[in-house]
Amino acid sequence: MFQHRHANAKDVLPKELLAEVQKHYTGNLWVPLPKMFYESRRELVLELFKRGTTTKEIAASASLSTRRVSQILAEARQSGEISGMKRR
Repeated sequence: MFQHRHANAKDVLPKELLAEVQKHYTGNLWVPLPKMFYESRRELVLELFKRGTTTKEIAASASLSTRRVSQILAEARQSGEISGMKRR
């Protein structure tokens, strides 16, 4: 899994790209991970849930808050991917 970290843009971006970004925005900027990362993390949450893992344990394993795990599970219940059973 990716770890959340912070870096100074001048240390990781080419000078030309940094100058272009600065034309549009200054301050803290969040760069999202590729969609594939979020999809695979969602699959991990659902698989752990199906195995009987608690929400708290899923959150720790997937580096998510328990609230986000609950949101993912609620979305999956609504779409019919998992049954309505709930675990703590």
